[in-house]
Amino acid sequence: MKTKQNETQELEESGLSEITEKAEKKSFNRLTLDEYLFYGLIIFSLIGVAISQSSWGTGHLYWLAMVPLLAVASLYVEWSHAQLGTGVRWKALLKTQLIHWGSLLVAVQLAYMLLDFGTLNKQSIGQVILLLVAQTTFLMGIYVDWRFYVLGAFLAIALIVVSYLEAYIWLLMLIAIGIITLGLYLHRRFEISPHNRSRD
Repeated sequence: MKTKQNETQELEESGLSEITEKAEKKSFNRLTLDEYLFYGLIIFSLIGVAISQSSWGTGHLYWLAMVPLLAVASLYVEWSHAQLGTGVRWKALLKTQLIHWGSLLVAVQLAYMLLDFGTLNKQSIGQVILLLVAQTTFLMGIYVDWRFYVLGAFLAIALIVVSYLEAYIWLLMLIAIGIITLGLYLHRRFEISPHNRSRD
């Protein structure tokens, strides 16, 4: 026969368990900063594609501003992974990121130098820059986070779409919305986290 004390203890444990489950569920449904960064980069990239196609001068300035943003995002993501015990040193991490994104800045500037020299024209410069950003972003997926693969692939698809379609922005908006929707679905259904990735 249960005593009153045992019943009280069971009620307390049950209540504590219920609170814990609610907290875990709330944490599960909440997006991480990594995910907010990824979805934000998708949107900013879409804006960059539209600007580059409408004005090569403004597109130049936009992508020059986007490169540091991409660098900061990837630096944060890699550092957050390092905090989880991957053993990456801060100085080595920073050096790798600076070289990686610095090379993209140099490549972008060289592309616009070719424009000034007349080797490239104003119609193609936006596509060249988009290709450079897509490749550099995709390569970041190798040693930072698989989401950079997705972002790089999105930029590559954007390059193909703007090359062949006049009403490209609507299709790219649908693709961007599809990627974000799929990401949210996977997060809620399977708890796919930015840290759930394989390393060699």
